[in-house]
Amino acid sequence: MWTSLLAALLLATPAPAASSQAPITVLVAPPDASGAPSHVVEFAQEHVSEQLKSRGMAVIRVEDVTRKLTPSKRRALLRCNRTEPTCIRSLGTTGKSEVVLVAELGQFLSGYRVGARMYSSKDGSLITEHLIPGVREDQLLDALTQSLEVVVPRTRTALRGTPPPMPPMKDVPPPGVTPPPRKETPTAPPATVTPTPTTPPEVVVKQETDAPRAHPLRRWAWLPAAGGVALAGVGTLFYLQAGDKYDELDEGGTGTPIRDAAGVASSGRRAQTLSRVAFGLAGASLVTGAVMYLLPGDAPPKVQPTATVVPGGGMVGLSGTLP
Repeated sequence: MWTSLLAALLLATPAPAASSQAPITVLVAPPDASGAPSHVVEFAQEHVSEQLKSRGMAVIRVEDVTRKLTPSKRRALLRCNRTEPTCIRSLGTTGKSEVVLVAELGQFLSGYRVGARMYSSKDGSLITEHLIPGVREDQLLDALTQSLEVVVPRTRTALRGTPPPMPPMKDVPPPGVTPPPRKETPTAPPATVTPTPTTPPEVVVKQETDAPRAHPLRRWAWLPAAGGVALAGVGTLFYLQAGDKYDELDEGGTGTPIRDAAGVASSGRRAQTLSRVAFGLAGASLVTGAVMYLLPGDAPPKVQPTATVVPGGGMVGLSGTLP
């Protein structure tokens, strides 16, 4: 009698509900990757699985589930339309998971459209989704992580509810510390300080001396001097040419006759003229260099011009001391 009563009580007692803190089982289905390379799809699947595990979800890989199926059932399960509820229910029932995650890696002209969709395994309904358009290939993993940060909390709230709030923390004041009593030490009377006589600092008067007069033109005096030497050499060369022409005309009657005497004479006169010009310029250059070397520096102006305008006319004058 007692045994039958105990069995009846056990049968009447309802089964305990699933704990709200139990991890959510999720089946990572093959992604919708139209146009994406195969290596990109593999990296994306592995990245999604690792991110779900790090967020406290129990991950079931689709390859682990389909490995136990026959080739025909495996082909039918992997090729079903993952946007239809019947396909989602089949994936969830086969993987024995609560939700099915389908990642999206669609390639368009503006870039990839990356995101994640969470479906319920019971009825195949969409729980939540988050898609990011215009993603470059080097940003795919970051975009998938951003989508999972949105869909995972929403899925946990839809299946497990909002977690209870944490109890408020009361601030506990730190324990008081009583400082040790201060020991009074006798103070000595202040010592008298005898002021020492101070001597005033010696004032040094600095006598200003006139700065040496600069000669701005003296350092450039070598330029005209060098030019004068060069012109003297040129004049000497033309002078020698003129002498050669003169000797050629002077000795023309005794030796071989000159064919173009007028041309020789003209060339001699031109060489003589050029030598004179070169000697003149050389002398002027040497004199200029000597003057530049002997000129004193610039002295401050002592004479200042003044101009005054009056009605009907004006005045111009000089004020100062003439040298």
